[in-house]
Amino acid sequence: MNLRKVKQGAKITLYNGVYMILFGIFYIVFIKFNMEYNFEAISELWGFFAKFNPGISQLFFLFNILIGLFLISGGVTTIYLSDFILKRKEKMTWAILFLSGLIAWGGLLIISVLFKNPLLIGLSFIGWVIFIIGMLLPIKYYLEKSYREY
Repeated sequence: MNLRKVKQGAKITLYNGVYMILFGIFYIVFIKFNMEYNFEAISELWGFFAKFNPGISQLFFLFNILIGLFLISGGVTTIYLSDFILKRKEKMTWAILFLSGLIAWGGLLIISVLFKNPLLIGLSFIGWVIFIIGMLLPIKYYLEKSYREY
């Protein structure tokens, strides 16, 4: 029963890694849309800002591209670790995936809330919830599993 939950949780986090990659691609491809949405939250027009502050607006573009690239790399890492859990069911791999995913999705959700962008808040929240579900399914197995001390 517990091993089945480990496999289910690993498959969910594997799909969460794919979602993270797609979310990173969304950040990069729809960068102008994201900028307009983010600036609406602070009652500023992106086009006006980009025209009169091109250097600073370029930093915002680069910041969004950086977030997209980090999401893609995090997604690849999540897929790899989830596949490793499917094959070996290692506790340390699960712990690393748990901590890194919690920090990544939690941080992304906080940044999206600070940007006051409801679209990014929703997409980040979905990713965070899917990740938490995938991590909590096998938690009992990993807490009960005993290891030899060296």
